[in-house]
Amino acid sequence: MKNVEVKFPLIEDITMEAAKKYGMIQPGESSTKAGRAVFVIDPKGIIRTIIYCPLSLGRNFDELHRVVIALQTADAFSVATPADWRPGDDVIVPTAGSCGVAKDRMENQRDMTCYDWFFCTRKIAKEKVLSTVLKK
Repeated sequence: MKNVEVKFPLIEDITMEAAKKYGMIQPGESSTKAGRAVFVIDPKGIIRTIIYCPLSLGRNFDELHRVVIALQTADAFSVATPADWRPGDDVIVPTAGSCGVAKDRMENQRDMTCYDWFFCTRKIAKEKVLSTVLKK
């Protein structure tokens, strides 16, 4: 890719100090080269996601972008996102804790669909997700 402005930190680790501390030397790959890793760190400094790839495997930047948007959505709306979630797809409402609470919650949130007392989903419009998370 050419003419792309990178707006997040990248590190070069010639001494391999960071690679060793973060467990990036993958057994059987190389003792002198670190595997490729992506660490998604939130504004509070908490590592939220780590994705490791061996040297022989390319990274999927679309998936990395999806992960960041999904994490921001989960935080902004207090929900969880299922595998392969994309903005506009259903999100998972955190478990209600009991049947009674789920039924009460269902009555108060008509946009929710409950499949069982412990598993409910709801829609958040793609536009709402993107306008909320892209502000950050």
